[in-house]
Amino acid sequence: MAINNFKPFSVGAGANVTAQADYEALVALLTGFQSGKASSAQINKALRQGTVMGSVLAQFISDSAAVDVLDNGNTSVILANLKAAITALTTGRLLKVRTITASGIYTPTAGTKNIVFEAVGGGGGGGGGAATAAGQTSVACGGWAGDFIRTPLLAALTSYSITIGSAGVGAAAGNNAGTNGGNTTVGSIIVARGGVGAAGGGAVTTGFVGGGFGSFVGTITFPAGSVVLPSSGGQRGTICSPASVSGAVGGSGGASMLGTPGYGTTVGGKGQDADTSGFGAGGAGGMQSPSASAVAGGNGTPGVVIAWEFA
Repeated sequence: MAINNFKPFSVGAGANVTAQADYEALVALLTGFQSGKASSAQINKALRQGTVMGSVLAQFISDSAAVDVLDNGNTSVILANLKAAITALTTGRLLKVRTITASGIYTPTAGTKNIVFEAVGGGGGGGGGAATAAGQTSVACGGWAGDFIRTPLLAALTSYSITIGSAGVGAAAGNNAGTNGGNTTVGSIIVARGGVGAAGGGAVTTGFVGGGFGSFVGTITFPAGSVVLPSSGGQRGTICSPASVSGAVGGSGGASMLGTPGYGTTVGGKGQDADTSGFGAGGAGGMQSPSASAVAGGNGTPGVVIAWEFA
């Protein structure tokens, strides 16, 4: 059992101490004992007031931190042990939220005992639009957003290897597909799939049909207890009137849990990169007006890992 050298004074039955009411009425509480002679009962009461609290605090340190509290004048050790005692009794508090945007080795903050990870895969790139002749338009779809995964509370390891999913690249000008976003991984715990790059759009006249969607390939086994929200698909290019090319709109990207997608444009041009922000969002598809050159798709945004660190 840990040792506590700090002992209370005058705590036995029948101790010679001034009554509490008399002690509270002492002028010496304000001025201290002056000239003359203080009674032993008054001195004992004053000593008991301080030593009881000192002894209780020392016992708290000893019990909570499982350390000896010694009366050797080493105040720095006592202070460090007091901090350790408080920390030992406040488990579960949030220490820090870490946003990880670069691949590498992640080491939890000192004192971390448990972690909740959130991860998003990279957003897919938007499709490109073909060149058009008079009376034609081309509209491509937006890229899919990356998967979002939140783990349950996990016991912290010493370190984790993290890969941040790359952003899908918008398609080259023409009826071309954007590239897929990369997978975001946390060791063997998480694989958050990147969004699929969208198909391109060919030149059409009436009865417009936008470029098609891609699809995920294969399956992923998620850790037990994970909360998995699949990505939303990039929106398909639309037109206001199926009998006309004048109302064509480029396909917007898919919104991720942590990112805003690129939005489709009604003006001929590349998918709008400026609209795409955050993490894991899909890029917009290109749209071209009649009698114009081919356009490219917009880029998605990269993935991310957020680590919620708890004591």
